[in-house]
Amino acid sequence: PVMTFTALALLQRLKTRFPAARGFPGRHFSLSTFMIASKVVCDDTYSNKSWAVVVQGRFVLREINQMEEEMCTYLE
Repeated sequence: PVMTFTALALLQRLKTRFPAARGFPGRHFSLSTFMIASKVVCDDTYSNKSWAVVVQGRFVLREINQMEEEMCTYLE
């Protein structure tokens, strides 16, 4: 539950910083904020390569890395 709330808080922070933003489908935001929340909250977390397996081919590792990097930039 803590990771979910942390991911939601990150999404709220993003919405506050960019209220009129439109772009990536929601699944991009959901995955990247959940990955970041996991890395913030947990000591032992999935690697990005593992996340590529978890999403069952919806995104390749390169896309996952890019989404995470962009989300971190937006949240700075």
